[in-house]
Amino acid sequence: MGLDAVEIVLRTEELFVITVEDGEAATVRTVGNFYDLVCGKLNLVPLQAPVSSAQLPEITMKEKTFLFMYKHTPLPAPAEVLPWSPQSVWDCLVAVIVDQQSLKPEKVRYDARFVEDLGVA
Repeated sequence: MGLDAVEIVLRTEELFVITVEDGEAATVRTVGNFYDLVCGKLNLVPLQAPVSSAQLPEITMKEKTFLFMYKHTPLPAPAEVLPWSPQSVWDCLVAVIVDQQSLKPEKVRYDARFVEDLGVA
């Protein structure tokens, strides 16, 4: 797994307060695989064919600090503050990948392959 892929996984772990094991990350080939994995960790039923919202979320330092992401022991955001839904998980994953890879949001599709289609090294 290259540096870009590692960074996407780390940012995802911080954002959703989950752990993605190396073996799990190694099996991910498409954005859809990753989305399904994250939804599973959050006990959500993933959407069959997710489509990005017109406005993707901006994950700023303020939100990261508010969500306790930079503490040594991350705590999950209270459900009433940020209740994850299958759509919000998709939009946030797309936002992370777009930001990390400097891509246009429309390139990040469910069936997009990380290496071949998105250039994630």
